[in-house]
Amino acid sequence: MSLVVAKFGGTSMGSSESIQQVSKIIQEKLKNDFDNVVTVASATSGTTDQLIELGKLALEKGNWSILLMEIRQKHEEICKELGLKIDLSSFWQEMNNLVSGISLIGELSLSARDRLMTFGERISNTILAEYLNSQNLQAEMIDAYEIVRTDNNFGEGRVNFEATKELINSRIGNILNSEKIPVVTGFVAQAENGQYITLGRGGSDYTGAILASCLKADELQIWTDVDGILNIDPRLVPEAKVLDQLSFNEASELAYFGAKVLHPKTIKPAVAENIPVRILNTFNIDAEGSVITNEEVESIKSVTYKKGISIVNICSAELLEAHGFLAKIFEVFGRHNVVVDVVSTSEVSVSLTVDENVPEIAFEELREFANVDFIEGMAIVCLVGEGIKGNSRVLGELFNAIEDHDVSMVSQGASKRNITFLVEEDEVKDIVKKVYGRFFQEIVREHEMVYCGGKSEKINLEKI
Repeated sequence: MSLVVAKFGGTSMGSSESIQQVSKIIQEKLKNDFDNVVTVASATSGTTDQLIELGKLALEKGNWSILLMEIRQKHEEICKELGLKIDLSSFWQEMNNLVSGISLIGELSLSARDRLMTFGERISNTILAEYLNSQNLQAEMIDAYEIVRTDNNFGEGRVNFEATKELINSRIGNILNSEKIPVVTGFVAQAENGQYITLGRGGSDYTGAILASCLKADELQIWTDVDGILNIDPRLVPEAKVLDQLSFNEASELAYFGAKVLHPKTIKPAVAENIPVRILNTFNIDAEGSVITNEEVESIKSVTYKKGISIVNICSAELLEAHGFLAKIFEVFGRHNVVVDVVSTSEVSVSLTVDENVPEIAFEELREFANVDFIEGMAIVCLVGEGIKGNSRVLGELFNAIEDHDVSMVSQGASKRNITFLVEEDEVKDIVKKVYGRFFQEIVREHEMVYCGGKSEKINLEKI
C-alpha cells in the first residue's frame, strides 16, 4: 500500500479558494497516485505573525482585543465562504483567556508564547478537515500535540523520536486502517512537561518529515506557491530555471547560503529514511516540481548569495606553530553563541564570517591573545553542485566571469559541492548575475546543451 505525506503551506491555506484547491489536489491528484494520504497544514498565511504580535500587545498592555477580533473574523469569513458551520468558539475563548493572563501579569514566557502560536495550525487544520468531509473525503483532524513528543526547549522543541514513532504508528495507523485521511497540525508538539510547544523555523515541514519517516512513506510532498527550487534568485534573473532534482547535501548548501529553499533540518528525518521530498506548487499542479533525494549527480546546480555578512580577521604572530589557536577562538564564539559561516586559516591568522552582531565582550576576549579586525558590509556568493571540488576548470571559469571585481576569502574546503567567496555587499547582485551568465547561459550555449519541458539547466562538469 503506497503512502504519501502531503504538507500544505500558509499560502495554500490562506483563503477559501486556496483551501478548495488543496481539496482538489487531495481528491484528484494524490488519491489517484497513492493508496493512502496523510496531510499536514500550516496556519493560514500571516496568522503566526499576528499571533506573535498579539502576545507583544498583551505584554505591553496594548489594545490586543482588536487584533484578536481580526484573527477571528478572518477565519470565520473563510468558513462562511466554504459553506462550513464550525463552532470555533472554544479556540477564541482559550486564546482570550491566555492573552488576558499575559496582559494581567505582564509576563510572556516562552511556554506561553509557544502555546499562543499553536492556535494558527490548530484552527486551520480544523477547517481543512471539515471542508474535506464536506467534499465526501473522509478526514479526521489530529492535533500533533497528541502524537509528537519533545523536550522542554520551548521555541524549538527537540523531538523524542522513539516515543513519537510509537504514537504516530498507533494513532495515524488506526485512522488509515479506517480509510480516513489524517489531517495533522504542523509545527505543534507536546513538551516533556505536558505543555504545548513549537518545532521552530520550518516546523510544519518538519512535522511532515517526522510523519513520513515514522510511517515509512513512499514520498513527502511540500506544497507551496512556487514551481520548485530555482537555480538563482528570480528577482535577479527572471528566467531562472526550476531544478528537477538535487541531493539533500546540495539543498542543505543552498539553504545555508541564502537560497529560499527548505531548511535542511526540517526534511532530514525523511531523507534519513531515503524518502524522496518533492516541492510542488498548489496553484500550478501541472508543474513537475523539484525532488530532493540521496542521489548525487555531478553537475552545477545553482548560484546563490547571502547578504549582511561581516568578516572577522584574527591575527597573532606569537602563536606561530603554537597549539590551540583555533580552539581558543571558537571557545570564545561558542560562549557567546556566535555562529560562523566560512573559515580561512594560516599559521598566525584566521579569517571567518558571521551573519549577526558579535557582542563587544567577545571582541574583548579575543583581543587578550590576538589582534582583531572587523569588516562589515560583505556578502557571500556560493556556486553549488556535486563534484565541483574535483573539477579544476570550474574555479578558472568562475573568476574569469568576475575578473573586474575584488574578491575576499575564497573557500573550496571540506565540501566537494560548493565554492564560496566574499564580495562587497553593494556589488553582490551584479556578481551573482555574471556567475549565472557564465555557467547557466554561456556554457550551455557553447556546448549546445538543450533542455526541454521545464527541466533545469544542470551543467555537466565534463563539458567544462
